[in-house]
Amino acid sequence: MPLAWNEIRHRAIKFANDWSRATSESAEKQTFWNEFLNVFGIRRPAVASFEDPVRNLAGHWDKIDLFWKGVLLVEHKSRDENLDKAQSQAFDYIQSLATTGRQKEIPRYVIVSDFARIVLYDLEPDGSVGSRSAASHSDRKNGDGVESVPTKLFVGKRVQLAAEFHLADFHKHIRPFAFMAGYKQQKLDPEDPANLEAAQIMADLHDALKAGGYTGHELRQFLVRILFCLFAEDTGIFGQPRQFELYLINHTAPDGSDLGPKLARLFAVLNTPDAQRQTHLEADLAEFPYVNGDLFQEHLAFADFNSDMRHALLAACAFRWEKISPAVFGSLFQEVMLPKERRQLGAHFTAEKNILKVIRSLFLDDLRAELELIKADRSTRRAARLEEFHAKLAALRFFDPACGCGNFIIITYRELRALELEVLLFKHGRQQQFTLDQMTKLSRIDVDQMYGLEIEEFPARIAEVALWLADHQANMEISIAFSEKFIRIPLRKSPHIHVGNALRLDWKQVIAPEKCSYILGNPPFVGKHYQSKEQRADMVHVFRDFKNTGDIDFVVAWFYRAAEYIQGTKIRIGFVATNSISQGEQVPLVWGILFEKFRVK
Repeated sequence: MPLAWNEIRHRAIKFANDWSRATSESAEKQTFWNEFLNVFGIRRPAVASFEDPVRNLAGHWDKIDLFWKGVLLVEHKSRDENLDKAQSQAFDYIQSLATTGRQKEIPRYVIVSDFARIVLYDLEPDGSVGSRSAASHSDRKNGDGVESVPTKLFVGKRVQLAAEFHLADFHKHIRPFAFMAGYKQQKLDPEDPANLEAAQIMADLHDALKAGGYTGHELRQFLVRILFCLFAEDTGIFGQPRQFELYLINHTAPDGSDLGPKLARLFAVLNTPDAQRQTHLEADLAEFPYVNGDLFQEHLAFADFNSDMRHALLAACAFRWEKISPAVFGSLFQEVMLPKERRQLGAHFTAEKNILKVIRSLFLDDLRAELELIKADRSTRRAARLEEFHAKLAALRFFDPACGCGNFIIITYRELRALELEVLLFKHGRQQQFTLDQMTKLSRIDVDQMYGLEIEEFPARIAEVALWLADHQANMEISIAFSEKFIRIPLRKSPHIHVGNALRLDWKQVIAPEKCSYILGNPPFVGKHYQSKEQRADMVHVFRDFKNTGDIDFVVAWFYRAAEYIQGTKIRIGFVATNSISQGEQVPLVWGILFEKFRVK
């Protein structure tokens, strides 16, 4: 049974930490490669040998640093030596094998390394599309054209660069070494997994379910759960490799007839604590962890599948979801809900750089500056100040009253967790070892610090699950920093995302003003001439006795509600808006109200 990817990832992190200072090829390379193979659960003596002799073209004997016959050849150098030389030597050895009657021993993979860098080549890439010839390392770094490996080495073959990385990033590049772990190689999409093709797969599944009569709230909640399961499979939330995919393959009929009930059963198990599960629960289901209520608590009607829909779901499992951007994918996922004729996937991204402009100016730059002052403090008060700053981060509350799929609060949460990680590293040091119980108490920031208000249900549900995904990504960063697993399962806290009309609902029902720290977001833009009947009625409701609402853009209503909400508090607001409210005829109307009635700055 192969090791789970999550276990391999954590072994890779520890390996990189242990070998970060190694330099000497002759003194340390054999132990290095013994432990490298062990990352993937392999005992080196069982499969490979050191200093394997091979006769070169001149008739002299050379020695291969590490040789796994038919599978892998490794050429190793001391730190900072030229890897082009190692590459050349490795391919010379393969040529020697080919010309001395040892063709069956020719490996598929070649690794060259100097401890600090690792480069993996695939001599038999699946298909020619996307494969490229090996080039010198100086060529790749300078951006020059890629040169072919001499054809005399590999008649009819091309060499694909499968992975190239610094040792510290080993945990990010474990998938190309699937052959070591015992996994079947799969052709994966090389692009970011949160891409148009992935979204299109989900869109097709959505359309097929909707066409079959599975609609409304249940369809939305069902797709959000599927998104979580896909992400959980690739990031170690589900402990076993391919656990969700294999459950679908092994326990559902090829025609898809029983897929809906089997998924409903799985969702129920994910919502049931281990101690409360039935004793005769089948083993494959029992291995799934308890995730917790808000996501899987509600009972949904069965979704009816056919064979094509089942295939679409299995295709979604083939994507690499561990590097998904919850902020970006939320926008794409929302597009899935549009009718097919109105859908244009990718047309409505919220630019992250513009979200960062808002949150940096609103609070993040000030927090970073405060942390730097604390770090520079050489007095006996520094430790206490750092502890107070950490508590301050945990006490902050953020509210987006037009949150959509949650882009603003997702990126806010990500940046807040990154700032907390800086605090933890400064307090404890990267090499500090913690017990599992201590790890669970390291981070004090959680998703329940994020509040949102959204008029449509589906974006609100996406915002919730995307925050959980962002939380898990941040937890993985802590795991990497301290070389110990940190996973918040079951999900004990939930973001506060409410569904309702922000111009009609009392914001105090979402979060009491005295608890709120910042209001931020990107309220809807509708010019004064383009508002619907319902939107004009909302404007009248907000501004009440003010008679000139027909002269004001729709977005101003959020400024008004926010200014009204923050009275008597120190809450700060950062909204994206149109320039029409800061220049031209609307300026005296908009700011006259805000300054004179609410005395805001």
